[in-house]
Amino acid sequence: MVLEDKISGLPDDILVTILSLLTLKEAVATSIISRRWQYLWRSLYNLNFRYEEILHRNDSYTEYNWYRKIYGADYMHTYIQVVNQVLRLHKGLKLHEFGIHYPLDASAGCYIDLWVAFAIAFRVSKLELNFSPCPVSYWAFDTKNYSIPLTLFDRSKGIEPYLVQLDRVFSIRTPPLNVDNRFECLKELFLKSVELTDQQFETILSSCTSLERLRLLDSPGLENIKHTVPHMKLNCLEIYHCSGLKNIGIFAPNLVSFKYLGPRTYILVKDAKQLINVCMCPSWRYGEYPITNSLGLPYRQSKDFGFDLFAAYFPQLEYLMMDVRSYTVQKVFKKVPLFCNLKHLSLSTWNSSLDLFGILHCYKMVSCFVKASPFLHRLELHFELPPDKNQALRRISISPHRYLKEVLVSGFFGNKIAVDFIIAVFDFAIELEKIEITTVYLGDPSNCFNSFRHSEIDLNLVRESIQQLHERMPAKVQLYFLDDL
Repeated sequence: MVLEDKISGLPDDILVTILSLLTLKEAVATSIISRRWQYLWRSLYNLNFRYEEILHRNDSYTEYNWYRKIYGADYMHTYIQVVNQVLRLHKGLKLHEFGIHYPLDASAGCYIDLWVAFAIAFRVSKLELNFSPCPVSYWAFDTKNYSIPLTLFDRSKGIEPYLVQLDRVFSIRTPPLNVDNRFECLKELFLKSVELTDQQFETILSSCTSLERLRLLDSPGLENIKHTVPHMKLNCLEIYHCSGLKNIGIFAPNLVSFKYLGPRTYILVKDAKQLINVCMCPSWRYGEYPITNSLGLPYRQSKDFGFDLFAAYFPQLEYLMMDVRSYTVQKVFKKVPLFCNLKHLSLSTWNSSLDLFGILHCYKMVSCFVKASPFLHRLELHFELPPDKNQALRRISISPHRYLKEVLVSGFFGNKIAVDFIIAVFDFAIELEKIEITTVYLGDPSNCFNSFRHSEIDLNLVRESIQQLHERMPAKVQLYFLDDL
């Protein structure tokens, strides 16, 4: 019996929509199905060029050798040629997503400029330039990051010269461009290891008036970034590992989510009445507050970064993520109002017994949040690095909490103080339904190290501790150990 191919009978736009859900490699592979499918992939709405799909990895390569190859000139040349060839064959009228995921630097700027211009000409909705997709521990070079030219945003000069070069040099055609509305469709912009200046940051926000989400990671050239004109569309702003930052000033009345990980800096988020999601993770690696304040914000002596700056928004927050190593319980909860709407709390700390930086300090912070957050539904505890010693937890009195239903613990080593902490949660979370535990550290909001598991972990101790928790937890609680050990 011959099966009828009903999928191939669908209109082209539906088939292209289906293909756009696949990876680029998978979509290209469908060209061998039949003549009907041979050229459909050339009209894809999503073009994400991920190095692991484009470059061949020999089975004999170690991780080290694989990433060494990626950073080599031969693989880089191959990657650039593949991107240019796909763009040359592209026949679509619009792009939803366009992404470059390869450790390119300023030396490849002439190609990257053209690729960005190509995406803009096709009215891209989501643009991602990820020039540090590989694990940072494998390979590092002292190279100069790529920088987006301001001419791409210039209405008088614009991107026309780039489009002409695409056509004449690379035979890559683009649709006619509306000069006045070139960025009207750009809603999401993700930049990783892209060199930005304060002026470029302001130009991006001023030019991309439809931008809803901006994510910046590893742009050390940023120092004093501000946008004083209200940006009405921006609802999500994420800034991670920008080591030179001193001041941030944002006026986005419809901002819903603000996430920050980096040096302690002065932050002014103005009139964000919709703000419900905040991540405040100043990194201890970057030192203290800057000496100068170019935004004219008042100086604050408190080292409890964020609580003074965001206190006005606490009653409306629903999600809060903090690195507790940068806060003291006494200062944080001295004048803080109730977290009336907080439903999801995520806390990170070191997996140690150090009072100011470890699990005991996190435990004290949890006890305060439980009192201040009557409707807390989910609690996440993230423990970084191996424990320093197997110390017991000094218990404190915590009133019963009836709304806390879910708990996640990551970076679990099975050490006694961590086990005691979890048992303490069992005692006060009287309506707890589920607890998830993993040895993987999940406390990095930038997701750079989300699969990190330390090599010093004692798997036997972890298994014994999980068994102990099974024996101590209430009967109605479900414990899920997420690792396959």
